[in-house]
Amino acid sequence: MHFDALTLACVTDELKRTLVGGRAQQILRLDETSIGLEIYAQHQRHYLLLAVDAQKSRVHLVTQKLRRGAEQPSPLLMLLRKYVRDSLLENVRQPEPTERVLHFHFVHNEHGPTTLVAEMLGQRSNLLLLNAEHKILDCLRRVWPGEKGERSLLPGQLYHPPLPQAKLAPIDDGSPDYYQRLAELTNLDGKLWKVLTNTVTGSSPTLAREVAWRVTGNLDAAAQEANVLALAQALQELWSPVVTGDWQPGIWLEETSSPALSKAEGVSDNPPVVGFSAYMAHVRGEFVPTASISAALEKFFTQVQPQKRSGSADTYASVRGQVSAELGRAKARILRQLAALAGDEPAPGASAQIRTQAEWLLALNTQIEPNQPLLEVDVGEDEPLKIILDPRKTPVEQAQQMFKTAAKWTRAAQIIPERRLKLQNDLEFLTQLGSDLALAENQPEIAAVREELHQGGFLAQPQKKIQKERVNQSVSQPLRFFSPQGFAILVGRNARQNEQVTFKLSNAEDLWLHVRGAPGAHVVIRSAGQKVSDETLQMAAQLAAYYSSLRGEKAAEVSITRRRFVTRVAGGRTGQVQLRHEDVMTVAAVLPTL
Repeated sequence: MHFDALTLACVTDELKRTLVGGRAQQILRLDETSIGLEIYAQHQRHYLLLAVDAQKSRVHLVTQKLRRGAEQPSPLLMLLRKYVRDSLLENVRQPEPTERVLHFHFVHNEHGPTTLVAEMLGQRSNLLLLNAEHKILDCLRRVWPGEKGERSLLPGQLYHPPLPQAKLAPIDDGSPDYYQRLAELTNLDGKLWKVLTNTVTGSSPTLAREVAWRVTGNLDAAAQEANVLALAQALQELWSPVVTGDWQPGIWLEETSSPALSKAEGVSDNPPVVGFSAYMAHVRGEFVPTASISAALEKFFTQVQPQKRSGSADTYASVRGQVSAELGRAKARILRQLAALAGDEPAPGASAQIRTQAEWLLALNTQIEPNQPLLEVDVGEDEPLKIILDPRKTPVEQAQQMFKTAAKWTRAAQIIPERRLKLQNDLEFLTQLGSDLALAENQPEIAAVREELHQGGFLAQPQKKIQKERVNQSVSQPLRFFSPQGFAILVGRNARQNEQVTFKLSNAEDLWLHVRGAPGAHVVIRSAGQKVSDETLQMAAQLAAYYSSLRGEKAAEVSITRRRFVTRVAGGRTGQVQLRHEDVMTVAAVLPTL
């Protein structure tokens, strides 16, 4: 997914509306390649993320307060705190709409004007702080003269912007031969999106595929299929918001079965966010509008690169993102299988109805005239039984085929509900694993999620690597707390630990807790049938709610029962249970005071 120049133009418009005129209050180093700013503007705090990672460079607002992730301040951070903290943000400017470069102009009462430059150029991404004379005070990534043919970027030097691309402008720039050059693109060999990426400035593969769809109706159409006027119009439509401000930001959801089917089957599912754009995109999936481009970017990157609970940068973002993608693909496959089952399932009573028709057709076959289209049989009801005759078959052949269909539908009526129940259990299990992944705090806990995916047959992986993960997994154990009464409270943090807490580490008279209607931890109060105080129950219920997908909610319902009333789901996956005789307690999904 590409944070391209058009996305940056949309972000620039948003930041101008929300941040200009605000004061920079805090500046944090989130990790080796990311800086966070807290800016107070329009009577509220805004949190701005500037990331110049080679793979995930971006600039956007986030909803959660940013936390320091790197312990040692960098030289650039020290200068930012001196020149930018407590300064006013005078302007946000994208010097060239087709380039991924953004300027933040600050004015400090003591130190005067400075410019923070964010260059989101893949491997050459950088953050630079410039003084009023446009000289570099410092930069995140220093570049010495002659280094890989790049610009020299060192403190004390005059800043030079990236060289402009020698490509065709995306919209008419007034050149007398603009349309001639655009027409020449449609004569080139290869896919249209690849041609546009190579020859039109500001065209990322993501944007170029959207142009291809708007021109031809096919994301992978050949360049020679394109009409030059349609191509010019598509480029104009996509780039015109740079002038008009008429953006349509949104996220892309992975293609799944229909929402109506999921609702009818009682399946709760959130398809993975697989992309974002500043325009209404035509993708293999669903485009969902968002309130702002920052909201779209945050939804995408929060999923791909989850944050730890403290809000600091996630050390395990890469491996967590890989497992998240595998989970998303597994859930999508199950939803497609559920949709296929719905298409194959016969209507109630359909097999009996077609069998009755076959029996009458066989009994009356000698009375049927050649080429007779319909057989009506008086069966003593208000309406006669009507059987449409197949002109390509004799009545006996048609009856035999109908008997086979009736037998097939009878088997389907037995097998499909069982298959659907298994798929629904699998979907619930994957939802639990998604919660486990989001709450995982270290490598072994992330590996445990992937191990469950592999053991459940949801992905294929070389056995050697899986065995290594199993060894690492043993480091991670259920949490143990002690209540004011002195009872041990056990908390499982993933499916495997839930199984362990419920069926190995507790006895029949212990109290068992779990958040209602959502994936989360199995929690056991090791009371052995003794009376448990309200204070202990409150503590255990809050732990169950906090270590669940409802974390942070003001009110979460928690089921409470004796452990003996908790049983495994027949044919279910690891940690899947059903319970009886539950009481319900409502608590805040926050950590209790321990």
